[in-house]
Amino acid sequence: MADGEGGGTKIMRGVVTALSIVAILVLLVVFWRQVRDVGKWLTDYVFDRWPDSVGQQTSVIVFLVLAIVLGAMFSQAGHFTAYGVAVALAPLLWFLFWEGFPLLGLKPTWTDSMGLGHMTPGRVILWGVVGAVVITLVFIPLELREKFLKRKHQLADTD
Repeated sequence: MADGEGGGTKIMRGVVTALSIVAILVLLVVFWRQVRDVGKWLTDYVFDRWPDSVGQQTSVIVFLVLAIVLGAMFSQAGHFTAYGVAVALAPLLWFLFWEGFPLLGLKPTWTDSMGLGHMTPGRVILWGVVGAVVITLVFIPLELREKFLKRKHQLADTD
């Protein structure tokens, strides 16, 4: 049977976590203007590439809502393997929806039949990345909450 980690390891993990948090906060304070400028540039970049047609806008919104659902659903599956599946599956299916798989002769005729037109590959990739970020922003807090509740439950059982 494997031994649990020792008290020294737990203490050092806490110290390293605290040092990391302080270092990140100091870097944010020191480079606040640059961080803000990059955030503004990134936001402008993404929203300047918002699709023009209503059908494409609707498909992006539906994709982002599905990304939220996937993030929540896969967080219930647990652990970061599920996160890897969700964060890869959603953008890949999004890209397949818009671009098909030309090597196998699969062309995205369904987008034309739905009246969506063709979205440029750059925008398809951009919104796929945004979907992966949304999955991350949903999954990580839910996973951390689950770990917190599990830890709280373990502490309550030992009392």
